[in-house]
Amino acid sequence: MVKLDFADVYSGTKDQVWRLASRYVFSREDREDLFQEIFVNIHRSLPRFRGEASINTWVYRIAVNTSLNHIKKQKRHALVKKILSGLKLIEEEVQVVKIDIQEFAPLKKLNPRQRMILLLSDVEEKKLEEISAIMHLPTGTVKSNLHRAREIIKKEVGKNGRA
Repeated sequence: MVKLDFADVYSGTKDQVWRLASRYVFSREDREDLFQEIFVNIHRSLPRFRGEASINTWVYRIAVNTSLNHIKKQKRHALVKKILSGLKLIEEEVQVVKIDIQEFAPLKKLNPRQRMILLLSDVEEKKLEEISAIMHLPTGTVKSNLHRAREIIKKEVGKNGRA
């Protein structure tokens, strides 16, 4: 096992992790929560880092997995909240911050895996092989998900007249 200092890992990867979190969730609060959750997971996992992959690939893998789990948790929380508000056990929250949802609408049409692959490829400019390693998926699966994600985005952007 390779001995790494968390402060060094954090300072070397925080910008990349923030960009990933910023592009994967849409509100500032969610970005901050996800960013913090990613680094908590990195800190917990650091003693088990074996050096088989580069530290950046390893951090990305944790960031991707944490992001996907974060989205799943948000969906479960929203479902529970919807059920409880339907029972009038809790009151609906008033949305104070206005976000231009139209800007993110095409991304919301993608499933979490497609969104992550698209962001890693087109925003982070990762190669298919890197994405495959980060997400533990065959390269062919990454390629087909990327193609499908781009088709969905193209269709959505064209439908909204923003092409």
